[in-house]
Parts: sequence; C-alpha cells; structure tokens
Amino acid sequence: MVDQVVRPRAMNFSLSSLLGLLLLIALGSAYVITLARLRSAEAELERLRRETGYLEPSADDEIAATRLVSAEPMMYQLRIRVPKSPPYRIAYSTLWPESKSGPKWFGAVQVPPGESSVMVRVMKDPRDDRWKIAALRQGTDGTRRMATVLPDDHVKVFRGSHDWLSSGVTQETSTRPGGQSLRLLDERVLVGEGAMMLYGDRPPSQDMVGVFAELQPDVGSI
Repeated sequence: MVDQVVRPRAMNFSLSSLLGLLLLIALGSAYVITLARLRSAEAELERLRRETGYLEPSADDEIAATRLVSAEPMMYQLRIRVPKSPPYRIAYSTLWPESKSGPKWFGAVQVPPGESSVMVRVMKDPRDDRWKIAALRQGTDGTRRMATVLPDDHVKVFRGSHDWLSSGVTQETSTRPGGQSLRLLDERVLVGEGAMMLYGDRPPSQDMVGVFAELQPDVGSI
C-alpha cells in the first residue's frame, strides 16, 4: 500500500479580501495619524492658554483669575473676571507688616465688570530712575495704571539675591463667590532669620518684603 503524501493547501486570497485588508490598514494608519495630530493640537492649545491666560467659565456672580507665564523677573501677568456687582479693585503692596493678617496696601486700581488683563511689576522707572511697584489693568474701559515709589530698604531686597516663597493664584482658574476677595499674588522674599519658617497665610514674625496683589470689593479704604 502506497502512503499518500498530504500537501498543505495553498492559501488563496480573492481580490475582494485583499482590498478589504488594504482598507483596514489604511483606516488604521489614518486613525493613528489623526490621533497624533489631535494630541499635538491639544498640547499647542494648552501652551497658548498658559501664555494668554485662559479663564475657565464661571458663574455670573463669581470672580475668577488665572496667572500667565512670564519670562521676566518681578513681572506678573494675570487675567481676571468680575461680576457687575459689587465693584472691584486690585490692591497692591510690597510690605506685609509684622504680626498682621495681610499686607499693608499701597494703592489700588479699579476693575470694570467682565474680563481684564492685569500686570503687576517691580521695576526701575526710566522716566525718573526711581524703583516702583506698578499695577496696570486693561479692560473694557481702557487702561488704568497706578505706581508707588518703593522705600530704599525694599529696593535693596529686590536687587539682592534671595529665595522666594510663591503662592497666590496659579495657571489653573481660581474662583470665589462674589463679594469675597481673592489673593492674586503672594510672592515673599525670604530674608533674615526666621524667614524659612513662613508658610501659608500665617502672620509673619517680622516685616516681610515681597510682591502682593489682591482682587477685592471696592468698598471703603484700602
């Protein structure tokens, strides 16, 4: 009896099967390319939001703020949104007195309802060569600016090389109910003994120099 040799059956692909396989490959490639482009677009959108200060939607009776990326030292940029009532202002200072619950505000600029761009900066004014802290707000009613000349001891601190303790709002949108205050900037220069013991909103045990700004109801004196 002669043994029969079993040969493997050749795999036969029809033209329609081949076209279906090519279609699946094309769809898979298109999906991968689209996904990569989507992720790239999302990353670019996030970068632009950080640079331009994107404010997440908030309720009509809330205040909101976010911080922008700044490449220059002692220059802080933010975007804010306030309701129609009550009226608001941005107070600024470079001094948090010893044992006080908050900074001693030097001045303030009014804020109109809606969104505004804000810049707070410590700099040497080229017009008179004096060091100042300035607050600039751009909104629907135009631009408002207020500046205060700094004490000599503050200038010495800002021109020195020190560590900073940074808090206040971040690049994420912060909100508060209308009628409340929101600390925009709390940038403390760590100078002197006991400076490293500071944390949170604990009152300082000595006068603190820094850059402070607060969005607060425009009621009464600062």
